[in-house]
Amino acid sequence: MKRPWKPWYPKHKGVLPERRVLERGAARELLTTWEADQNKEAIDKMLARMDKRYGEGAEQRIRHYMREIRRNERVA
Repeated sequence: MKRPWKPWYPKHKGVLPERRVLERGAARELLTTWEADQNKEAIDKMLARMDKRYGEGAEQRIRHYMREIRRNERVA
Protein backbone atom coordinates (compact mmCIF):
# COMPACT_ATOMS: atom_id res chain seq x y z
CA MET A 1 0.00 0.00 0.00
CA LYS A 2 1.32 3.40 -0.98
CA ARG A 3 1.62 5.90 1.84
CA PRO A 4 0.19 9.43 1.42
CA TRP A 5 2.50 12.20 0.26
CA LYS A 6 3.96 14.45 2.93
CA PRO A 7 6.19 17.43 2.30
CA TRP A 8 9.82 16.93 3.31
CA TYR A 9 9.99 20.33 4.97
CA PRO A 10 8.32 21.25 8.26
CA LYS A 11 5.07 23.13 7.98
CA HIS A 12 5.26 26.80 8.90
CA LYS A 13 3.01 27.38 11.92
CA GLY A 14 3.55 31.06 12.70
CA VAL A 15 2.84 34.33 11.01
CA LEU A 16 4.34 34.44 7.53
CA PRO A 17 7.29 36.86 7.38
CA GLU A 18 5.91 38.76 4.39
CA ARG A 19 6.72 42.26 5.62
CA ARG A 20 10.34 41.34 6.32
CA VAL A 21 10.72 39.83 2.84
CA LEU A 22 9.12 42.87 1.19
CA GLU A 23 11.27 45.28 3.19
CA ARG A 24 14.46 43.39 2.28
CA GLY A 25 13.43 43.56 -1.38
CA ALA A 26 12.86 47.30 -1.08
CA ALA A 27 16.26 47.62 0.60
CA ARG A 28 17.94 45.80 -2.30
CA GLU A 29 16.19 48.07 -4.78
CA LEU A 30 17.14 51.24 -2.90
CA LEU A 31 20.73 50.08 -2.42
CA THR A 32 21.09 49.41 -6.15
CA THR A 33 19.61 52.84 -6.90
CA TRP A 34 22.01 54.44 -4.42
CA GLU A 35 25.01 52.67 -5.96
CA ALA A 36 24.00 53.83 -9.43
CA ASP A 37 22.99 57.45 -8.73
CA GLN A 38 24.42 58.51 -5.34
CA ASN A 39 21.34 60.77 -5.01
CA LYS A 40 20.60 61.13 -1.30
CA GLU A 41 17.46 63.26 -1.73
CA ALA A 42 15.79 60.69 -3.98
CA ILE A 43 16.63 57.85 -1.58
CA ASP A 44 15.25 59.85 1.37
CA LYS A 45 11.99 60.49 -0.53
CA MET A 46 11.69 56.81 -1.40
CA LEU A 47 12.33 55.83 2.21
CA ALA A 48 9.63 58.26 3.40
CA ARG A 49 7.17 56.53 1.07
CA MET A 50 8.25 53.15 2.43
CA ASP A 51 7.47 54.40 5.93
CA LYS A 52 3.91 55.09 4.79
CA ARG A 53 3.63 51.76 3.00
CA TYR A 54 5.07 49.39 5.63
CA GLY A 55 4.20 51.27 8.81
CA GLU A 56 6.03 53.03 11.60
CA GLY A 57 9.74 52.32 11.81
CA ALA A 58 10.00 50.92 8.30
CA GLU A 59 12.55 53.55 7.31
CA GLN A 60 14.94 52.46 10.06
CA ARG A 61 14.39 48.76 9.32
CA ILE A 62 15.02 49.25 5.60
CA ARG A 63 18.15 51.30 6.30
CA HIS A 64 19.34 48.48 8.57
CA TYR A 65 18.68 45.91 5.82
CA MET A 66 20.55 48.12 3.32
CA ARG A 67 23.59 48.21 5.61
CA GLU A 68 23.38 44.47 6.21
CA ILE A 69 23.14 43.68 2.47
CA ARG A 70 26.01 46.03 1.66
CA ARG A 71 28.28 44.48 4.31
CA ASN A 72 27.45 40.83 3.77
CA GLU A 73 26.28 40.33 0.20
CA ARG A 74 27.90 42.99 -1.97
CA VAL A 75 31.57 42.71 -2.87
CA ALA A 76 33.29 46.09 -2.91
